[in-house]
Amino acid sequence: MGGFIYRLLGGAGLVLIVIGGIVYGIYYTSGWPAIVPLALGLVLTIGAFAGGYRSERSEGSRRTVRYGLGAGLSIVAAAAILIFLQTMAYRHSSTIDLTSNRRFSLSPQTVKLLDALETPVHLTGFYKETSQDRVVLQDLLESYSARNPVVTYIFIDPDREPVIARNYGITRTGILFVESGQAREQLEGPGEQQLTNAIVRVTSGSVKTVYFLTGHGEKSTHETGPHGISGMMEALKMENFEVRDLSAISAERIPEECNILIAAGPEKDIIKHEQNLILDYLTSGGRALFLLDPMTEVTNIEGILAAYGILLGDDVIVDRQGKLLAGNYLTPVVNNYGDHPITDGFRHFTFFPQARSVIALADTPPSLEVTVLGRTNEGAYSETNMSTLLEGQTQFEASEDGKGPIDIAVASAMGFSADSVSTVIESRVVVFGDSDFAGNSNLRLSGNRDLLLNTVLWLTEAEDMIAIRPTDDLQQPVLLTATQGRFVFWIPVVALPALVLLAGTFVLMWRRRTVR
Repeated sequence: MGGFIYRLLGGAGLVLIVIGGIVYGIYYTSGWPAIVPLALGLVLTIGAFAGGYRSERSEGSRRTVRYGLGAGLSIVAAAAILIFLQTMAYRHSSTIDLTSNRRFSLSPQTVKLLDALETPVHLTGFYKETSQDRVVLQDLLESYSARNPVVTYIFIDPDREPVIARNYGITRTGILFVESGQAREQLEGPGEQQLTNAIVRVTSGSVKTVYFLTGHGEKSTHETGPHGISGMMEALKMENFEVRDLSAISAERIPEECNILIAAGPEKDIIKHEQNLILDYLTSGGRALFLLDPMTEVTNIEGILAAYGILLGDDVIVDRQGKLLAGNYLTPVVNNYGDHPITDGFRHFTFFPQARSVIALADTPPSLEVTVLGRTNEGAYSETNMSTLLEGQTQFEASEDGKGPIDIAVASAMGFSADSVSTVIESRVVVFGDSDFAGNSNLRLSGNRDLLLNTVLWLTEAEDMIAIRPTDDLQQPVLLTATQGRFVFWIPVVALPALVLLAGTFVLMWRRRTVR
């Protein structure tokens, strides 16, 4: 009878140990819901083995109990080691991201922000405890907090903490508040990009203003179609910029709050009055970005650029590599960048549908620093005969056309002496020989968006935020040369099926010969 009771206690102890292990595995915690069953099960199991050992009289039975006790203790020791290792791994975790675009790692922009962040930031998420979105967001927030402890976070279930939810004005779950000092941002289902930009907004304390020049056929920030730049406007807002339109034709001056003036693909030239306004704005330390398409005569804008050591080419860039992406030769592909803060560490391809060359003048005064940002590959050239180009008969003519690599973007910085001799202000200008790369249909293509936003940040002297942004939706096509393209076609499409067919034919002939 005593042996039966001890066996019953031993079985109950093992069941409790299993229950404690399951609770630990489900809730991933070493709290009392897991500790109590584990401890009680361990006591019952050891007690059952000890009592059974005493109750047994024969040496063989006692030996069996000793073996069983040893096996039980080994299992408990192994479980304890596994729990210890799991706890250490949880508290000191490390991951390796092997994806091509590092989509499961914090982006360089986020890392740069967190490394420089000194102001405390608190994140409050209102999610149900059983929500899968909470699990995903918690992994992201833990990455931020692990990178810099000034970022703290907490999750609140509105059903269990209704008073706190009411104080925040919460009417639904899935909301994250980003707070720093008196500043607060509300996000709904945020990803890394939204969260990083929200932290920038609550810690920066100021909003910069971008004005888009209008009245000359420029691309519209309000147009959501493929030819509009509403996506560019939204990207700027995400970077904590306020976006406004500006009609300078009737203005007396460029607004003082204008941090950057952007001319995005004007179809007509500005008038002399506007040219004077822009020159006055720039010589007062202003910043400007010009996105200028080919086959557009903009003489007054060229006059502004000449003062900054920049010359526009009267041509269209032809790049055979562009056919692999756009189906034509008029989309230059750029992966050769200059030594400049905008392109420092930049490794993505950028694409410029129908672009002109932008030339950095060599003979410039010491106060002017002109740098080429990007150029095409050597196989591209600049076509100067527009009639030939329109007829589709373009080909490189050494006597007329420019041989690649062709410069497509240039940045210029000019220093000015202010009223005080010891004070120097700097004006900055960047020119791209294309505006379509910033359009809605091309902005998110490979590195286009990052290059554009890096340019805007450099213009506003926010170089510390220049980096590659989160790449969850990155479109990164595989670029192949003509030879590589033929190889990819012939090997898997022709050669491999042919080998299978030949092997099948050989096997069939061999079997027939064997049967005979």
